[in-house]
This record gives sequence, C-alpha cells and structure tokens, in this order.
Amino acid sequence: MKLDRFDKILLSLLAITVVALVVYSARSFPEKTTAIETRSMERDLAAQARVGLLEKLYAPVTGAMQAGQKQEALLKLEEVNTRYPGEAHGFILKGEILYRMGILDGAAAGFVRGIKLNGDYIDKNSPFSKRNVIAILVEKSLPTALSAYKNSPSNPVLKENVANLNYLKSRLAGGCE
Repeated sequence: MKLDRFDKILLSLLAITVVALVVYSARSFPEKTTAIETRSMERDLAAQARVGLLEKLYAPVTGAMQAGQKQEALLKLEEVNTRYPGEAHGFILKGEILYRMGILDGAAAGFVRGIKLNGDYIDKNSPFSKRNVIAILVEKSLPTALSAYKNSPSNPVLKENVANLNYLKSRLAGGCE
C-alpha cells in the first residue's frame, strides 16, 4: 500500500495527538480535596479566627494581669463579660485571676464554669489550654478542701468547692461530662 500526501498528514496528526495525550495524562494534577479535608480546614480556620478574636477582646484584661494589676484585670473582665455574657474564656480568665490572688475556691468555680462551656481549656493541645494551672490548683487545694468539708459537712459552700475540685480532677484525668 502506497501512502500519499493526505495519508502522511493524517498519520502525523494522529501521532501528535497520541503524544499530546500521553504527555497530558502523565502530568500530575492536584488531587481534589475530600469533604473531610475541607471540614478539617474549615475547623482549623474557625479555631484560628476564634483565637484572634478572643485575644483582641480580652487584651486589656491580659495586659492588666501581666502588669500585676489583678483588681484592674477583674474590672476590665467584668466590662467584657457584660458585652459577651456566657463566653467561656471570660470564666477561665476570672479563674486564673482569682488563682493568682489566692482565692482558690473562686478560681475553681470560674474554671468549672468555663470548662463546662468549652472543654478546650483542659485539652493539652488547645491554644487556650490552662491545664497546668488547673492541675496545680487541684493538687494544692483539694486536700485542704476535703478536710474542711469533713469538719463541717453541712456547709454548702465547702460542699460546692469540693464538688468543683473533684470535677476539675475528673476532667484532668480524661473524664467527660
């Protein structure tokens, strides 16, 4: 069979098409993200946005705390809490301020309220983790709170303090609500 000019043109176009398809299919394409990866990315972005927002909102409080002005920090915290009632970060900061002031029963109550609203504060991997402070608080005050409660079991304040400390101890150990 003799190939004429038209056949040669068709064969060369066919060869070019085959080469182009091989090159095109050999290229690596970015893989499509799955729904799980998308949700994970959205969750990470939301967490970063939350970190930024809370740092901005509570900057006056943390600034006063770092300057050693605990009373001023509590006043600024109350101002922020009136605008954002029920925000877990406010309760956690209140617990931390009261802990630094030596008011351990109030600190435990603040930590409990904050952790019940958002368990991330007890998580080791959370950017907001207050696990170390809470562990020291429980270790330091639970024995004295238990002995005070045993001496006066009818006192509801002592009973609540022991319950708060036991709750924190349980959450530190990995318990859930």
